[in-house]
Amino acid sequence: MAGGDKVGGGEVRLRELSRIYSEAGGELKEFEKFRGEFEVGARITYEKRLTEADVVLFGLVSGDLNPVHFDEEAASKTRFGGRVVHGMLTTSLVSAAVARIPGTVVLLEDGFRYTAPVRIGDTVRVEGVISEREKNRYRIEVRCWVGERVVAEGYVKILIW
Repeated sequence: MAGGDKVGGGEVRLRELSRIYSEAGGELKEFEKFRGEFEVGARITYEKRLTEADVVLFGLVSGDLNPVHFDEEAASKTRFGGRVVHGMLTTSLVSAAVARIPGTVVLLEDGFRYTAPVRIGDTVRVEGVISEREKNRYRIEVRCWVGERVVAEGYVKILIW
């Protein structure tokens, strides 16, 4: 696990929370940095299955308890026809992808457009390409996919030390 096994000055154990998350159906992914040089044209990818545990925990952490994410009956009356994953949870996987770029990565800016709903149990694949570089600042064009369908697209700007 990145950062050792403790979070919050030792008050919260990352391994214990990881165990609970995994037992609740969450998909744990090992944190590994990408290898190679990252210049304009370089590509990054990352994918993760989004589970009920992800939706519940994201809702609790973010405070977004919108019924479209939690109440099947209410969500079935929307144009989505059922519960959907938070858009920001979907695009948070972009952060997981860029964090794997070599060096210390800091997110400076982002902008996304959501194009299709993501359902609980869907596997989201992030694909990005570095489109600009100025010194240690990069712009990465990104798309999030479920199968062959783009569900979100946009960009991030990052700083790498």
